[in-house]
Amino acid sequence: MTYNRNIILATRRKTYRELDQEINSLRFRLEESEQALVAIRTGEIDALVVSGKSGEQVYTLKGADHSYRILLEGLNEAALTLMADGTILYCNSRFSEMTKTPPTRLFGSPIQGIMKSAERKVFGTTLRQSAEGPIRKEFNIRAADRSFVPVLLSIKNLELEGMTAFCVVVTDLTDQKRTEEALQKSERHYRELFLEGQRMQGELQRLSREILRVQEEERTRISREIHDEMGQALTAISMNLEKLKTDGEPSEAKRKIQSVQNLVKKASDFIHLFSSQIHPSMLEDLGLFPALRSFVRDFQENTGIRVNLKFSGTPGRASIEQNAALYRIVQESLTNVLKHSGTRNAMVIIKKSPKVITLEVVDNGNGFESSGISGTREKRQGFGILGMRERARLVGARFMILSRPGKGTRVRVHLPLAGRRIARLKDSQNGKNKNRPR
Repeated sequence: MTYNRNIILATRRKTYRELDQEINSLRFRLEESEQALVAIRTGEIDALVVSGKSGEQVYTLKGADHSYRILLEGLNEAALTLMADGTILYCNSRFSEMTKTPPTRLFGSPIQGIMKSAERKVFGTTLRQSAEGPIRKEFNIRAADRSFVPVLLSIKNLELEGMTAFCVVVTDLTDQKRTEEALQKSERHYRELFLEGQRMQGELQRLSREILRVQEEERTRISREIHDEMGQALTAISMNLEKLKTDGEPSEAKRKIQSVQNLVKKASDFIHLFSSQIHPSMLEDLGLFPALRSFVRDFQENTGIRVNLKFSGTPGRASIEQNAALYRIVQESLTNVLKHSGTRNAMVIIKKSPKVITLEVVDNGNGFESSGISGTREKRQGFGILGMRERARLVGARFMILSRPGKGTRVRVHLPLAGRRIARLKDSQNGKNKNRPR
């Protein structure tokens, strides 16, 4: 047992010695290689003797440097010379500036080391293909600060001191990419503006057609109501007056005079109501809130919908056009509540300050998908909203509508009172009624 143990220990000691010798040999060769690499980078070695399958080959480094140094340094573009495996034999100062790396650190290093990992395999394929003819391809080169520079590599095969090498011209594409990105961004912006312009043009065309249709309907309704209501009242008045001429009974005359007075009052009330609906004179005489209070009172009586009108804040100086726009928006909003919401309650809130008026019309009714209101939605509610938005725009206000199915609707208008150019919005011109809200 002791004999075998000594043999094993001797074998192990011998193995450890051999391993130690191999390690020392490898360390020596590594140090020798590092010294040779430093000498290559600093230009202390003129040539290398490389042993391969085809025997020893001599690479004259000084000859390669001398052949291309003047040419490459004279280029405005970055340029370099590569070996078949991508090792950098030489690069000019422009390439060194581009990569923010001293030339001595680039010489003898593989160019793949400063490329994106995803592009290294592609570069190897490109380098092999360039042996058949010049190739141009875009890559990204990493600089010393770890930023990437987009470049165009123009690769051409050449024979250099008896070995295969590649001359590469490196074009910095940073400015070009930045310009292309700016152009693409500008193109997207103008395309969006163009599409928005087309959409708005379509909305305006549809709004114009709708306005013409509503105006024609309004003229028809006004003509019919004046003919029916006023015509009947005036005919009755004329007949009663005619009878008074021939009727000698005082009591009968008094009765008919009273009947005529009633007809006159009815006609007067009708004219007053009709006139206030078309253009409320109270809006100009007393202001927005009294006019709205009167409208809301009549609206509740005629529809049965309960409207809570709230007013707060300090009075601001709003123009007649601004007050008219807000008044019409309230009219249209409450009309939509009546037609579409399915609720019997609504709220109108007005907050005034010296610089801003905020209007909100809120209901807790059916609601709708507000994102679906666009120029392509051919619905009356859509046109009503489009009309309100246009009225708000004309007086420099911001219009917003928030609604979801089953969650009610909120119409909001934010109207600055100072520092805005106001487009005039007239509800009447030369005594003719126009644009009565639906």
